[in-house]
Amino acid sequence: MSNFITPTELLSVMDEVILLDARGFHDYNKGHIKGAFPIDLDKDLTGPLGEHGGRHPLPDMDRLAKTFETFGITMNAKVVIYDSWLFLAGRLWWTLRYMGLADVRVLSGGIERWVQDGYLLTKAPTPLPTKPTVFNYKLQKHMIMTRNEVLTASETKSHVIIDARSPERYSGSEVDTMDGMTGHIPGAVNHFYESGYTAEGPRSIKDLEVEFYNEIHQNRPLVTYCGSGVTACNALLAMNEIGLKSALYVGSSSDWVTYEDFPIHTGVENL
Repeated sequence: MSNFITPTELLSVMDEVILLDARGFHDYNKGHIKGAFPIDLDKDLTGPLGEHGGRHPLPDMDRLAKTFETFGITMNAKVVIYDSWLFLAGRLWWTLRYMGLADVRVLSGGIERWVQDGYLLTKAPTPLPTKPTVFNYKLQKHMIMTRNEVLTASETKSHVIIDARSPERYSGSEVDTMDGMTGHIPGAVNHFYESGYTAEGPRSIKDLEVEFYNEIHQNRPLVTYCGSGVTACNALLAMNEIGLKSALYVGSSSDWVTYEDFPIHTGVENL
């Protein structure tokens, strides 16, 4: 099953799925797809900031599960996610998969394509279900890697490390004023997350296979990072479409730079 669903396909299964708007409360209130519930990156998908962990550490998963339960989500639920194409959908998709939910799809082209295809929006909040549900999530711990594990992978080349940031941030040709990581984790190769997509949705399976050709043929496990573990999830989403599994370094570069003497390389590396 594809990780993506078109607006027309979504319209035909609206009564079967739970629809989540990943754009946050502000955009949700300005207009959303009827039946959608809002999820906010900072409020729902991010935990308290600390010395380490990056700008978007994982939240308390029990608390997040309670939020999902208010929308009627269980382990058997079918969930469709959309955002303003493409930024936040991947993090919500990854989080639900990390919690063990199997049937999670993303609306191709986001809310923009929904509107372009002639479908309507509403400002009316979606009523919460009255029937209580239980989300007995089970964390898929193989889907994450810690800073120390990524450091070891960098030193031993045990994994292919993918930097999903823009080429300029990866190479260091552009100063990183956001996280202070001008350059990349030693050994990492660059695959900008946007390169897996068009305005309409993901690129074709053939194009995605070409995009990640080297990684497919390395016979090494993968780990992907970005600035704070958000847009990297969009790269994971695209890779997953061709059956390529990758762990996520959740803290990413915003965590990497909080450790003393963190190693950084500049320029472009190849496998």
